[in-house]
Amino acid sequence: MRTALIGLLLVFLGTRSWAERPTTNTAAAPTEVMSGASPSPSSAKTGDQTELEESSLPEIHGKISLPKDWTLLPGKLLDGGVLLATREKIHDENDPWTTGLTMSVDFTGARDSDQKASAYALTLATDAREKAGEEATPVTESQSGPLRTIRFEFPLATDPPLMVTELLIANDTTGTVTTIVWQMPKDEAKKLSPLREAILSGVKIDPSQ
Repeated sequence: MRTALIGLLLVFLGTRSWAERPTTNTAAAPTEVMSGASPSPSSAKTGDQTELEESSLPEIHGKISLPKDWTLLPGKLLDGGVLLATREKIHDENDPWTTGLTMSVDFTGARDSDQKASAYALTLATDAREKAGEEATPVTESQSGPLRTIRFEFPLATDPPLMVTELLIANDTTGTVTTIVWQMPKDEAKKLSPLREAILSGVKIDPSQ
């Protein structure tokens, strides 16, 4: 069953990088890693022993680690596209999915709003968190070198009900804001939380880009 996650996040974020996305919860393409994301020999395991395989995202000089059997569609991030990674075996962007993440990169929003990327990202996250409702968690912030990560979580009353984790990674040096949105079924949240943390912590973004 499809959900309206991306459409709702469009309202939450209001960023131009999402403006042309469909209003349904869309997902990626074939089950193999597609051109633009190259599998790496390195791998790791989560706390529940799920093996993750690292894939390169050369377009943005980044990396992402996912379970071997997940679907990955890198997307054209430099052109405002969206990366999609899903647990489900989907065949095109119109197929439904419940577990996975999307990633987009906003190259111009901070500049156009005449703000530092970190201030711009915090404004987006604060507005999104307010619109997510009373059950949303507080916004938290952390710093790693030039990258400032802003995070919050909220339930989404879809069918099936979802738990959503949103990260905005701001780089004041380059002015970019990377948005990562993770979703999973609410009734699987406890089981999937270690996998979520392993995948999110395994996303590597080149701070010089």
